[in-house]
Amino acid sequence: MKRGAVLWMAVGLCCASGIGGTARAQDASFGCKVLLCAAASVPGWSGIPYCVPVMQTLFRQLAKGGGWPSCPEGNASGVGYEPYQACPAGLTPVQSAPDGVLGLSAAPNGDLCADLSKPQQVCADGDGGCSTTYPTTARDPRSDPYYVDISSANGSQRFYFSLRGY
Repeated sequence: MKRGAVLWMAVGLCCASGIGGTARAQDASFGCKVLLCAAASVPGWSGIPYCVPVMQTLFRQLAKGGGWPSCPEGNASGVGYEPYQACPAGLTPVQSAPDGVLGLSAAPNGDLCADLSKPQQVCADGDGGCSTTYPTTARDPRSDPYYVDISSANGSQRFYFSLRGY
């Protein structure tokens, strides 16, 4: 089953308990409508006529400084953001030190993966200063960088989605 269908079912089942046992998407709160539309994958939200005005309202709200709406009926966490795919096993997500200074710092959303088990000494010519660095590789960007965790009796499941298409 596609992840969008699973999400529709998860939020729909949670909403049903608060609406007398029968729930329709149009009866959901604005936050749940946004969650359901944002998580649609085939087609994406921009290909679902019902979702276009919902998402346009969200974008207007966000542009005015508003926050992401909540979906309490869906037992959903707040929206998270992971711009990159996970690092391969044994590598740690990092980012380069600021201002061009040699070095790395651990960063969950850093754009690099480093092998911290293989330190390397790098010395500048002439000044005698050395520092430690690690082999790195670039992280692949995630096409669906936003996520929400939905909790149910069967545990928690993470759903990734994109806001592109507007």
